[in-house]
Parts: sequence; C-alpha cells; structure tokens
Amino acid sequence: MISVLSRYFRKVVGKILVQSQAALYYGDVKDWLAYYRSENKKHHYRQENKRSGICPKVSIIILTYNNLPFNQLCLESIYANTDYPDFEVVVVDNASTDETPQWLMQYAQLHSNLHLILNSENRGFAGGNNQAAKLATGEFLIFLNNDTVVTSGWVDGLLNHMQRDLRIGLIGPVTNSTGNEARIVSTYTSPNEMEKFAGDRSQKMAGLSFDIRMLAFYCVMARKDQYEAFGGLDERYAVGMFEDDDLAVQYHLAGYKVVCAEDVFIHHFQGTSFGKLEDIQYSKIFEENRRKYEEKWNKKWEPYQLRPEVMQYLHDIEWGKANYFVSRKYIIFGLIFSIVCVVLCILLWFK
Repeated sequence: MISVLSRYFRKVVGKILVQSQAALYYGDVKDWLAYYRSENKKHHYRQENKRSGICPKVSIIILTYNNLPFNQLCLESIYANTDYPDFEVVVVDNASTDETPQWLMQYAQLHSNLHLILNSENRGFAGGNNQAAKLATGEFLIFLNNDTVVTSGWVDGLLNHMQRDLRIGLIGPVTNSTGNEARIVSTYTSPNEMEKFAGDRSQKMAGLSFDIRMLAFYCVMARKDQYEAFGGLDERYAVGMFEDDDLAVQYHLAGYKVVCAEDVFIHHFQGTSFGKLEDIQYSKIFEENRRKYEEKWNKKWEPYQLRPEVMQYLHDIEWGKANYFVSRKYIIFGLIFSIVCVVLCILLWFK
C-alpha cells in the first residue's frame, strides 16, 4: 500500500510542478531582483557610448499590468545585461492598480532612454504593444513580456541573425517556458546559474537558428517598417491570445521567415497574467479568440509541439524521475502536504 501511495503522490506532485512552474518561481523573485539590482550597479548605461550611424537603434517594448516585482525584475535585467550601444525602452502601463505606475515614474527619471506611457484604461495586449510601437523610434523593435529576464548579449544575438538574413521577418530566443519548439530543457536554480547556462549555450549554438511556425510574444524582434506595414498585432483578439499566431501567418504569407535563435536564451516565468484567470475565464477567452483566428484565416488552428527532449523531461518530472529544481520552502511545503495526505489516507483506510 505504501508503494502505491508513494507512486500516487509522486505523480501528483509532479503534475503540480509542471502546471505551476510560474508559482514556484514566484517565491524566488525577490532573490532574483536583488541579484539584478546588484548587477545593474556594475553596468551603467552611458550615453557617450552610443555609436550613432553604426548600430541601428533598437526599441525594447514592454507592456505592464500590475505584478510589480516582475516589472522591476524585467527592467533591472535589461539595464544590467544590455550592452548594445543604442537602445531605448518604451513601457506602456495598462492602467495598473498596484504600485507599478508610481515605481515606473521613479525608474524613468533614472534612465533617460526609458519612455513611459500610463494608460487610463487597459488597452489589452495587442493594443498596448501597438501603441508603444507607434511611439518607438528604433529601426528594430523587440516586444518583451514583463515576466522575462534577459541575458547578456541578447539584443546583439537577435540582431545578428536579422542582419545576416534579410528574409527573416520575426525572430525570437529559446526559453525555459513556452508552448512550442522554442522551449528547451533547463535545470538552473538561481540567476547566476541561469546566466552561465545562457552564456554556455550561446557559445555552443553560435549562429544556429531554425524556422518556426509561430513565435510567442514573450520576446520577439521585428523591423519597425515591416511591423507597421502589417498593421501590427490584430486588436480583435481582445485581452490576448492568438494575436501572435495571427501575425506569424501574415509574415509567412508575405514570404518572410519566422525564426527561433538557438544561441539566444532568456528566462520566462510565464503565466503571471493569464495564470491568474480562472480556468473557465481562460478557456472562454481562448475559445473566442481561436474562433476569430479560424474565421479570419479560414483554417483550423493546430496545437503546437514541444521538442522530444522537453516532452521526455516533463514526463520524467511528472513521475519524479527528473532532477527538477524547486525552492526550499516549496520542498518543505510538499513534504508536509504529502505527510498530511498519507495520514488522511491511512485514517480513511482503517475507518
């Protein structure tokens, strides 16, 4: 009986780990934030280091809505890890109700290349990003989720691919958490381990990329003129979901490549916004937007595939075979939860 219970709880805990990765990370956000604030002090953005006319300007676009710790972490990682000489950051806040607007105003005063837009109403994912893109002054745009942590050389890495192949219309990095082939196996447990992981991968995979059906907009680079020519993200998709699928279709039909860079890695917490929706609410938005997508393009939307090694890794996690990383307090919580469940099962068994 004990062995049966052991297998059962191992599988249950595994499912919790797979489905609640963002929640597990959340316990460590403050530690990550402290790390990048420390790194930021070592890496000051210097206006005099710009090489005007040599490097095309890049506009990094970030949409925020509450989740202050993630907003802080994302921006701190940008200013700690972006060595590219000519970039700006355009932040659109979609009417946050926490302390995010106040903090962003203070942070913008410290960074002359950060431009802040405070919306009085939530314009949605597509609307907010399009708003920022219109105001951006860069030749290249990078759409970056606020629940990401960028790594050293990330802008140069993406841009190098774009400049080597003019057929590339959209390019994004690999990451630890997304729903298609851009996801790779990662086992780091801290920000400094993540940075080493990203650096080692960048050297190992230097110059490598592959065509991909769709790039989720956790991090996507595009040429501004092309993006505007396509009309940006389609705002019919309301809150979010399927606008990135939609844009990828447009680029493909126009003959451009949609590409994933194997040599650029960023960390993605994922689920910090949509993860807060109730399952019923999430499903409703998903189904409504899928219907809009299929009606617009007159074809059935097909789910994406993960890499075989990622599928195997997730399977191993579910069954307790993989060395999955979890912060200490979640290990303790898991042990207590398991003990309580075992005791309850024993009591019920002998009742």
